[in-house]
Amino acid sequence: MPPITAVIVLYGLGLTASMQVGLIGPIAPDLHAGFGLSQAEFGLVASLITAAGALCAIPAGVWAARAGLRKSMVLGGAMMILGALIFATASVSSLLYVGRLVTSVGYLLIVVGAPSWMAAFKNPKLVAMAMSIWGTFIPVGIALGNWISAAVVTWLDWRLAVGACTLPILVLLPLLAFMDKPETGSTRRSLLLGVIGVLKSRAALQVALTFAAFAGATSAALAFMPAMLADNLDIGIALSAGIIGTTAIAGNVVGSVAAGTVLGRDVSGRTILMLFLPAMAIAISTLFVSTSVPISITALIIFNICQGAVAGTCFALLPKIAKDGLSMPALQGMLAQFAEIFVVIVPPFAGAMIDQNGWAGAAAVLGGFYVAGFLISLRKQD
Repeated sequence: MPPITAVIVLYGLGLTASMQVGLIGPIAPDLHAGFGLSQAEFGLVASLITAAGALCAIPAGVWAARAGLRKSMVLGGAMMILGALIFATASVSSLLYVGRLVTSVGYLLIVVGAPSWMAAFKNPKLVAMAMSIWGTFIPVGIALGNWISAAVVTWLDWRLAVGACTLPILVLLPLLAFMDKPETGSTRRSLLLGVIGVLKSRAALQVALTFAAFAGATSAALAFMPAMLADNLDIGIALSAGIIGTTAIAGNVVGSVAAGTVLGRDVSGRTILMLFLPAMAIAISTLFVSTSVPISITALIIFNICQGAVAGTCFALLPKIAKDGLSMPALQGMLAQFAEIFVVIVPPFAGAMIDQNGWAGAAAVLGGFYVAGFLISLRKQD
């Protein structure tokens, strides 16, 4: 299979994984009504997609390198399908949680394996291009999940929306058999040594912690955003999801490409993070309290451009860190584990604040986490 085609397949798998995050927002009213969920309980349902990563992403990355990325990703796809089946057929709220937990295992194996496979390409220019594209998989996948879920739930049923957002796995997963086996390096290193190796890297820790604060806040923001826009702007949930999806794809592509271009001109990733994380804090805080359509759309566009720049920068920094002898799957696992700990924690916390203080409570929480990411990025490593 040509390398460009391989990038498309791997990116498509990443998009499908992120669609599991995006699908939850438009079906929120149905889950609240059907299962009697509070905002905090809904936040837990949303955040459990990354529970496996929060618990074991670093060792999973080391294991994936040793077992083989193809095998680990096939297992990941199977777990995503199983989790979606459990979630979509749930009759009690506890099965919603179980389904999301099972899906989280598949999500983890996909988001660790796909970029590690891309980083193993022999052409450095292809690696740079692929990693830049990969930096958009979370927001674009979430936007697609929002769109598809909103369209299906409007005309059909929320359970079918879950299935529709998982269907691409069945098409993309068999294509892995036609791709060249990647070289991951350090496959003989023990699990313990692989984990210790990435945890000892100060540069990796700084990127992982910055990305964690960013990812936790972004996951919570996108989970509650459709309902928030519908309430604040008095619009339908489908229109809300459409606005979010359109601005997310356009804004993130612009932000990611801009960040990649600037990084290629020897501007440090730290500088980009220091500029865009505070801008995200201001944009999200404005968005969650605004009742004006022009102000809300402007804040949403700024938020998405910044999102693309921050995510693209964090992912683009990893191959350089890996040159110090670290395993790329282990680094991807580290980024995922730190991020997903925050993704599990922040949405329920934001939901509890919404229950107590309305959307203004979420604005304060989300803005605070982006400021925390900014503060972490301030320290120089050289």
